[in-house]
This record gives sequence, structure tokens and C-alpha cells, in this order.
Amino acid sequence: MKISFDALALAPAVVPMVGALLVLLVDVVLPGRARLPWVLAVLACLGGLGALVAGAVTGGHGTSLCDASGGCYWQADQTGVGLQGLALASAAVVAVLALAEKTSDVPGTKGHPAVRAMLVLAATAGCVGVVAARDLASWLVLIELATIPSVALVALRGGRQAAHGALTLLVTALVSFAVLALGAAVWFAATGTASMTGDQVLDAFADPARKPLVVLAMMLVIAGVGFKLSLAPFHAWTPEAFEGSGSWVAAFLATTSKVGALGGMLVVLRAASSLGSSALTALAVVAALSMTVGNVMAWRQDGPLRFMAWSTVAQAGWVVLPMTVVAGGSVTAAAAYLALYTIGTLAVFVVLAALEDARSREHETTIGDLRGLFRTRPMMAATLALGLLALAGLPPSIIGVVAKIVALKPVVAGGVWWLVVIALLNAVLGVAVYLRWIAAMFAPVATPAPENDDVSDEAAAVAALSGDEPELTPLPRPKKVYGVLAALVSLAVVTTSLAPNVLLALF
Repeated sequence: MKISFDALALAPAVVPMVGALLVLLVDVVLPGRARLPWVLAVLACLGGLGALVAGAVTGGHGTSLCDASGGCYWQADQTGVGLQGLALASAAVVAVLALAEKTSDVPGTKGHPAVRAMLVLAATAGCVGVVAARDLASWLVLIELATIPSVALVALRGGRQAAHGALTLLVTALVSFAVLALGAAVWFAATGTASMTGDQVLDAFADPARKPLVVLAMMLVIAGVGFKLSLAPFHAWTPEAFEGSGSWVAAFLATTSKVGALGGMLVVLRAASSLGSSALTALAVVAALSMTVGNVMAWRQDGPLRFMAWSTVAQAGWVVLPMTVVAGGSVTAAAAYLALYTIGTLAVFVVLAALEDARSREHETTIGDLRGLFRTRPMMAATLALGLLALAGLPPSIIGVVAKIVALKPVVAGGVWWLVVIALLNAVLGVAVYLRWIAAMFAPVATPAPENDDVSDEAAAVAALSGDEPELTPLPRPKKVYGVLAALVSLAVVTTSLAPNVLLALF
């Protein structure tokens, strides 16, 4: 059987993988260069992004590995290409954050920059590839390639928290793979083919004997990908892994990794769109549960990494919200929301990484570390506020408002009013969750309590806001690279807020 081959269509996934091999090779030739692997990682991500742009400019449709019958095992439509670009761009930002990190201050990481850079590139290649995979074997391999390196990234952070987070993530990943493998087996039994296209699914669904198998396969796949997307009730690994991994690894888990997970889910849900809304009821319940649990738990957090972990759980519910109905544009709406969420999340993590880098590693960062940030570091504070407002869906980050509208539009069109009500209630709750952290940045910096424990009313108010009474100092001046990244992500939030159609048009 003759298979056509388009190297340019495969390049966005191949370039990061080649970059991963190059990082290891260069480390053998030039050992001990802590920054060089991350420079190569940034270049590899940008190279993959360049290949993606070149394919779009030349009029390519992202298809490759096509047989004589016209079926393609590698296919990325406009939404898929947009997700691939989002994965590569977010991975490049994460690699820059890793490049700026004080590796000598992080236990266990001084000797592993090349390994960690290779893991980031390998996982990125998986995230890019799974979006375009159209057969079960490639889809399973690529979605696991996007997951397994993340376990090692968390573990290599070093320390008890990292070990606990990596173990939790590993167990979850193994269970997730088992569920996905079972779902793939049932899918093959129901459709009689390894191809993941709508025609075979529709034929199987029309057969009364095979219809239950198709629905079961869909439920198993949704559950398996739900682990990777941090959807409740499959989210238990998220806060542990985020807290143990550090800021830039958590940023990778919250952005690039989620792009791969959503890309893998979209491949399946595109094929399942012909089954009718009844097949997606379970996803609607999961979306509602994820939004609610994530917001309630995020409200209780004082540590920024655990807060962002629960925020990710809540936002994952919003990401899959449009896909809970069979409506035109639901897939595009989910991808667009993920893009808007990724920009806001990266803005938050840039500031958290600067905060983590500037303060002592022995000091556990809390909400209290943000006090006085608007007066001492206005640029960082503004970036963090823009990111949080985008996640909350509040002006002036209009990007967040647009994201909520885009996610709700297909559900309203589908008439699932109980889900619309739950989403709106969670939107209000989310505002309170994120404003709590923004308010902390306007509070004055705490001062030591007097020896007679006669605490002023103002100090008591600050303590009540933060939940405790730590003795803090203003954030030291961050490295220039953090300032540059903060300016870039702030510009991205402002630009997409002023002209959101520019970003939405990519999907």
C-alpha cells in the first residue's frame, strides 16, 4: 500500500523531537553547560512554530501519511494547527522560565538541565502530534509521550514534595493509560477499524448490536483523557504535582500538557459528534463537577501553586463545556477557550516564577508574599493582575470575558439550561476566588508584631486577608528575563483583549 508523505506537515512534531536528541548529544560533547540545553529547547520550539507557519503560508492543510483511498493517518485542520501552535508557543515560554531559574538553588536539579530540557521537548512533541493523529496506535503512543515525561520532570525537582507529586502523577498516568487502552480496544471491537473518523463510528452506532460498545468506548476514552486534562473527579494528582514541581514545571503542566490532552480528546469527540447529545451527557456532568470543585477548593488555598492547580481543575471544566453539546463550532470554542486560558495562566506563572526565583527556597510562598507588590514591583503586579482577571473573566482583561461567552454560546444554543446555570454560578464564584489574590497585592507589606502582641487594626486586617501573619519583605528586583516575559505576556493579554477576533480566527 502506497503512503504519501508530507515532511512539512509532520515538522511541527518532528522538530521538537529532533531537538530533544540534539540536547542530549550536545550535553555529551559539551558537558556542564547548565543554560545551553534550555537555549536549544527554546530554539527547537520556535523551529517547530516556524514550520507550522511555513505550512500555513504555503497553503498546506496539515495532512500526511495518506493512503490511496484518501484516508490520512495524520491530519490537522485549522483548529488542530492552532492547538499545535499554542503547544509550541507555551513550551517556548516555559523553556525560557527554566533557563532563568537558579538551578544551583534547586535541590537535585543542578546535574539534570539536559535531561529536563529533553523531557520538555519530548512531551511537547507528543502534545503537538496527538492533535493530528488519526489512528488508534499513533494516538495512544503520542498521548502517553505527552504525559510520561511530565512525571520525570516533577520527580527531578528533588525533595519529598516532588517525590510525592511524581508518585501521584505516575499512578494516575498508569491508571489513565489502562483506561485509554481498554477504550481503544472497545473502539476497535465496535468499529472494526483503527481509524478515528466519524464515518466508521456512525456505521457502528447505526448497528443495534454495536451501539453499546461505541458508547462504552466513548465513556472510557473521556475518563482516560479526563485524568490528563485534570477534570474532576479525575483530578487528584493535580495539586500534589503542582506543589512539588516548582513554578515552571507547573506552568508546563497547566498549559502545554493541557493542550495535548484537549487535542487528544478533540480527535475522539469529532468522531463522536455524530452520536447525538445523549452520548455527551457524562461529559456535561464532569464539566459541571470540575468547575464547582475547582473553584471551591481554590478559594481555600493560600499557596500559589496549589491555588493554580485547583484553578486548572476549574478551568478544565470551562474548556470542555462547549463540547458537551452537538452544535456547530463547539470544537472551535473549546480550542479558543483553551488558548485564552493559556495566555492568562502563563501571565500568572511568569510572576510566580520570578517570586520563587527571587526569594529563598526555604521560604514557602503564600498569598502573603504578594502584599505590597503593586507598590514595590508594579510591572510584575500588573502582569499578575491581568492574568488573574483573564481567568476570572473580568475587565480590563476582556480576553477572559470573551472566553466565557465563547464557551457558553454552544451550550446556550443546545438548550442545556441546567449546565448554563451551573456555569454562570461558577463564573460568579470564580470572580471572588481570583479577586482575593488581586486584593492581596494592594495590601501593605506586613511588619513584625510588637513584643507586647499589641497588633494594630491595619495589621490585623492584613492578617485576616492573607490567612496568617508571616513576616515578609518586598519582592527583590527580578531578573531582566522575567521582566521581558512579563512585558510580552502582558502585551498578549492586552492585544487579545483589544482585538480578540485576531486570536479566535486562528481556530
